[in-house]
Amino acid sequence: MNDSTRAAELHQVEALLKTKLYLPESTPSHLTRSRLNQLLERALGARLTTVVAPPGFGKSTLVSSWIRQSGLKNGWLSLDSKENDPLRFWRYLRGSVEQALHIKLNGESGLGGFESAERLSAQLLHALIESSQQEEPLMLVLDDYHMIETDSIHEALYDWLCKLPASVHLILISRHEIPIPLGAMRANGRLNEISLSNLRFTDSEIDSYWHLQTGASPDSKTFRHLVHHTEGWAAMLQLSALSYAAGQISGVIKPLTGRNRHVADYLMEEVFSHISEETKRFMRKTSILDRLCPSLCSAVINEPDAGDSIQELVRRGLFLIPLDDEREWYRYHHLFADFLRVKLRKEEQAGMALLHSRAAEWYKSHGYLEEAIEQALFAGDERRAAAWMQQHAHIWLKVRETVLLRRWLDQLSIHTLNETGNLLLLLWIDLMDGHTEMAEVLLRKLNTALASMKADPQASGFFRMREEVRIIENFHAVLSGNFDHALALIQEYGGREDLPDPETPLLLSLGLELNEGTVPFIRGKFGFNGRIEYAESYHRAYGEFIEKNGLHESAYTSYQQIAMGEVCYLRNHLPLARSYAEEGIRLGRKFGTIGSYVPSVLLLSHILIAEQRSDEALDVMEEAMSHLRSHHQHTSVWYSKLAASIVIRQLQLGNSIPAREWADEYKRKAAERTTSRDDLFPDDEDFIYIQILMGVGKWEEACESAINALSIAQLHGNGLSELQGLLLLSEIYANRNNSIACRRLLLSAVRVGCYDGNIRSFLDSGPAVMERLGKYKAASSNSSLWSEKELSFIHMVCRQSENSETGNNQVFTNSVQSNIDVLTAREMEVFILMAQGLSNKAIAAELVLTEGTVKLHLHRVYSKLQAQGRVQAIRIAENSGLLEKL
Repeated sequence: MNDSTRAAELHQVEALLKTKLYLPESTPSHLTRSRLNQLLERALGARLTTVVAPPGFGKSTLVSSWIRQSGLKNGWLSLDSKENDPLRFWRYLRGSVEQALHIKLNGESGLGGFESAERLSAQLLHALIESSQQEEPLMLVLDDYHMIETDSIHEALYDWLCKLPASVHLILISRHEIPIPLGAMRANGRLNEISLSNLRFTDSEIDSYWHLQTGASPDSKTFRHLVHHTEGWAAMLQLSALSYAAGQISGVIKPLTGRNRHVADYLMEEVFSHISEETKRFMRKTSILDRLCPSLCSAVINEPDAGDSIQELVRRGLFLIPLDDEREWYRYHHLFADFLRVKLRKEEQAGMALLHSRAAEWYKSHGYLEEAIEQALFAGDERRAAAWMQQHAHIWLKVRETVLLRRWLDQLSIHTLNETGNLLLLLWIDLMDGHTEMAEVLLRKLNTALASMKADPQASGFFRMREEVRIIENFHAVLSGNFDHALALIQEYGGREDLPDPETPLLLSLGLELNEGTVPFIRGKFGFNGRIEYAESYHRAYGEFIEKNGLHESAYTSYQQIAMGEVCYLRNHLPLARSYAEEGIRLGRKFGTIGSYVPSVLLLSHILIAEQRSDEALDVMEEAMSHLRSHHQHTSVWYSKLAASIVIRQLQLGNSIPAREWADEYKRKAAERTTSRDDLFPDDEDFIYIQILMGVGKWEEACESAINALSIAQLHGNGLSELQGLLLLSEIYANRNNSIACRRLLLSAVRVGCYDGNIRSFLDSGPAVMERLGKYKAASSNSSLWSEKELSFIHMVCRQSENSETGNNQVFTNSVQSNIDVLTAREMEVFILMAQGLSNKAIAAELVLTEGTVKLHLHRVYSKLQAQGRVQAIRIAENSGLLEKL
């Protein structure tokens, strides 16, 4: 599928979303009831208003009419069962807020970012708090809230609701009681409740409504019937009026008998009996649709004039509700839709599968993929539904709407579910949801199925599925933290000569975000939880695979570049780290992989700071923030990481005001956080917060935060975070004049740093830490505290610290120069031509060599330059001033 087709699909999905955000208009049958409007006026003084009653009591009509009449700024969202996916729920609510505020709050998935329900809710809260400065009331309405059955959504919405600014008011419309704790709000007067007893028509309202619909007041007998049998039910009154009109026309007015829903069914049957057979057939068949438009209805009923039928229903006021201003989309009133579907099942059960199948085809051809899949499932065509799921899985996997995908897959039969394509989807879902143990079971199933496919010469798709399984097997090993297996798999993959054609449609080509939100990138899963040695081995092998197969211009190469850049930085190989960082920035911007772009920017800023170029470091970060703003990413987690790095740099330059403000905001967010910190590694912002507290003299708070961060890092075995925590805590205890604790912590830091060769974390800790380490080194000759390896590591850290930052760079440059000097004459020739931009084929022709020999020479050059390929070899030479000498 090409990019334009994919964009068209997403555009169609967005167009459908707009129908869910449409504020319903009042129908001609609507009676304005001032007493209910007065109840709704109380919403302006409440945080939450609930409107709860069974279907047909005019809940949605009441609220939408009041909002239109009042002219209040508003956001409307009509919910359905698909919003039981927390991510989807908050994305749709974001759409409602965007429409209300006339702003665009693009999600991180737009640039390949990692998005979560918690981050989305925080993003919306932030936008609403900013907008509340205007003090203009804003009404947010969630219609059909009874469709939400996911407890985590109820809990998150309640937490979110409690933090809303005073000018924002939420209205929940539901058939059932709202499953969130309302007692406290009720007690302090922040809850406004409108119930069934309020919504029932009073006697006078029944009289007024009848006059509105028929042009005359009801006679006493009819009035008594209406009062007794409708019991103030709005839908019953409307049906009675329609039945009365039909009876007047036919000369027959039938009496109302029975009660409640039985009466409603009778009245709907009565109204239905006065409609032409053609219109009845149209309504029955189109009742399978949640939304109607002329071309869709024409496809379902297989007749060309569906638009005329829709307009006839609108003209007659037969429970058809518009969903947009253009009158393109409609839906039946829920109560009437239920009635029509019962009629359809009774009278045309055998033809229902065909109707669903036609609907599925129309939805698919118009890009409404979710509806297409659901209609195919309703039609019993699970193979077609599964095929569409597999073909378009990128849409939902990229935005991590795994609940929706899993719900569809759960509707498949066991036989169909166990087919390789469906097992693969389930496996990706489990990995994204963090269920690595469940994924392992599926992986075994897939490998068994793959073996069967290979044994069957008639099996189709074996080679593509083999690649899918090998790729996801590697991802599973990485996400499970199984370094040995992950390394073995990537090395095996890199050694193969039978890789598929780059155009082969693999799920990995979807552009999934690899960075779960960590800075540095190797602090997370793809750095094996901050283990530098593991990260280097894995990503170096990955780099060899990239180089061998010419995959330099790939989205996923950007992650390999930032991983290797961070490794080189922590090993204090700054020129090499810089070349990786610059390539990560270039690729991150090109492919929109924000999870590699921002860490690459931050890495480059650290390198510039190490080179005593702080102004340039600030410029780099501010330019990146501008880039994110231009892509509507200013409320993303990545933007906040850049902001955090800027304020700590400003603090170090003497400006404490931005840092204090940032720390206050961090503390507020931490207090509001619903996710336990034990579920997350301490990240860069946690450590920046500690540094700010230290910088502004809040040593006690800094100590408490550092102890907490260190304990979590140790709990999870995250080496990088553990070292940062140890170094910060040692500095805090030094400030307390607790030399024993300081020494103990620094000793532990040396042991952790020595394990991975992490030099830079010590150098970045500042001169005081290095001074203490120097003293320990001087006293180390007779000390039994250090192993020989640890002593060697201390000497190396101190030696590099004693050099100036520029001196450090020169040491590395001299090392590269010495390697250049030992290149053979032939290697030098190949290197010069490569640096001039010649391809391997052109170099071979120029030097009268085979391409294989050229590749061999280049691999030797890369090895001597400590580079992983052509681009880096040139960058290293440029950054070291060596290319000019060639």
